[in-house]
Amino acid sequence: MFKKILARFGKGAATVDLRFNNRPYYAGETIDGEVRIHGGEVEQKVNFLAARLMISVSTKQGTETREVAKLPLSSAFVILPKEQKVIPFTYQIPQDLPVSRGSISYYFDTQLDIEGGVDRTDVDRLTIDVPKQIQVIFQAMDILGFREKHTSGKVDQYGQEFAFFPTQVFGGQVNEVELRFAYEESGVRVWMEVDCRNGFHEIEAKREFFLEQSVLQNESQLVELLKQYMTEVIDNPQAYTKPFSYTSHYGHQRHHGGGIGGMVGGLAMGILGGMLLGEMLDGLGVDEMMEGALEAAGFDEEAFGEEEEEDFGSFFGGGDDEEW
Repeated sequence: MFKKILARFGKGAATVDLRFNNRPYYAGETIDGEVRIHGGEVEQKVNFLAARLMISVSTKQGTETREVAKLPLSSAFVILPKEQKVIPFTYQIPQDLPVSRGSISYYFDTQLDIEGGVDRTDVDRLTIDVPKQIQVIFQAMDILGFREKHTSGKVDQYGQEFAFFPTQVFGGQVNEVELRFAYEESGVRVWMEVDCRNGFHEIEAKREFFLEQSVLQNESQLVELLKQYMTEVIDNPQAYTKPFSYTSHYGHQRHHGGGIGGMVGGLAMGILGGMLLGEMLDGLGVDEMMEGALEAAGFDEEAFGEEEEEDFGSFFGGGDDEEW
């Protein structure tokens, strides 16, 4: 009787332990593991066993956690004293989840719901890395002398953006290169933004291209192609200032419920929702908000002259000296 009372408070109760091969997994890869349940000092009824994949995102306001998926592993059962149960599980990681980076991390939260007692939990970290076809692009960038920034991997309403800085060949010409990716049947679509140095100013040049699987499987060809695209942008950045296609095409799909199919990190908006949108708006000034709105509408910012810019300034409160 005394053991049952203690078990209700967690002392001598059943325990749960989720196990899987603790290594980095690619987005789209399947995890095979098992949950081990060890009976305590007394017989106990378990209402259910489930594991949740959680995403943790660091923002300016702090750390936010959201559920990515819930895996029901077992309905009600009785666990006998000292009994051991092993329940296998399988989970396929969605291909368009954001990958693990400095501000983004994942973990499994396993819950053993014990009737009339303290629920038992188990937390296990999970690292999600970019798939091989994108890893080879990262390796090619490394060969070209680019290193991934510690702030790389930020997510927004479209997906996930990866940022690189030059260390060698392009050091005097480029401040930063930002890449986004989308999986397609025969390869990977790439959106590349190059922050080109232009005297005391910076020009954000945008280029979109598609990499066939045959190119992704040939490192030297991939390196030369990326170098060519980047050199062409640097030599004439003014020719590459049109908005990216994803700001209209992918955004249009999202607003009509189709999701951002194939975009790396495209599930972020669906999972993080209002928290992500609020974070983006908090980080934007009026000028950036207008620039984003113009891009989404398909307009070139340069198409608006000084007169139109003054009109926008009047609309949002007049001169620089006036406060909100």
